[in-house]
Amino acid sequence: MTLDKDQDLKALFHDSQIPDADLTGQVMKKLYAERDKKERFFVKYKVGVLVAMGMLLTVSSGFAAVKYGVLKNEQGQAVYEVKPLKSAPPQTKYSEEDTRRIGMSRDLAEELLPDGSAAIFYIVPNNSNKQTDTRFKPFVFNDVSALRAKMAGKPIKILDHLEGNYKFENAKVFFNPINEVNPPAPDEKAATAEKLRKQAEESGKDYAMMPIELSDDLLHLRSVYKQGNDEVAVTVIKSKDTFTAYVDEKIDFEQEKITVKGVEMLYTEYKDKDGKGGNKNITWNIDGEYTYQLDESANMSKEDLVKIAEAFLN
Repeated sequence: MTLDKDQDLKALFHDSQIPDADLTGQVMKKLYAERDKKERFFVKYKVGVLVAMGMLLTVSSGFAAVKYGVLKNEQGQAVYEVKPLKSAPPQTKYSEEDTRRIGMSRDLAEELLPDGSAAIFYIVPNNSNKQTDTRFKPFVFNDVSALRAKMAGKPIKILDHLEGNYKFENAKVFFNPINEVNPPAPDEKAATAEKLRKQAEESGKDYAMMPIELSDDLLHLRSVYKQGNDEVAVTVIKSKDTFTAYVDEKIDFEQEKITVKGVEMLYTEYKDKDGKGGNKNITWNIDGEYTYQLDESANMSKEDLVKIAEAFLN
């Protein structure tokens, strides 16, 4: 599944990429994840999740095939579930004007914002309602030690390499902008919009922007491990309540519940147009705090993917 244009989260559970996300105020309320280039999910961000780490292979022998799986906590409450796309809540519909404004703020953010930063944008054209858009970019890490330092204090396991000699390649970490964590009052938001509108007018530009801080509220992290041209992506999403992944009914896949070292997981295998096995992933939830998902694009066996999952359960 995976939020990023990279998609690192745009399809969160995902992806070969879960978005590079540009989260925009209301738009940020939803996560998207892309699974391979053909497999797309709409991900609803509500989730209760888990923490993990591990080493030996202890998959239960019981096979529990399911079409749309669900993982529950010890109290029997769903923390992760998969549902058909037709059951997803209606997506927000934007007017043509809003669509153009949002597109412009997205493009400007891509051009102007450095990695690991956020800003409030005021777009002059197509903005009769004087709206602002919050945009941000993830932190990007090419060094695993720097990634660990950034995530210090958070109960997330980060590995130097994965089973099968997959070495850390890079990671993107998304944090909520401060104004999403502590939303301003309506009058304060309106005052900011007016201030930026005047700045744009005085500068003669069709936009103005105001940098804001990113909070330490983690949205999601996506790390990529590579061996040659093959890769495994590890996505961790901080979540509340139930995390729901909506899957297009046209996507052919099979899910199976497995237990690895006492942790219930969902193993998913996607089928190609000939009905043969395609990419695979494993998802699990623990402790109602984080959701983990492993996605492979290396034609791995189920057993190989499970061994990697174990490394996150110790």
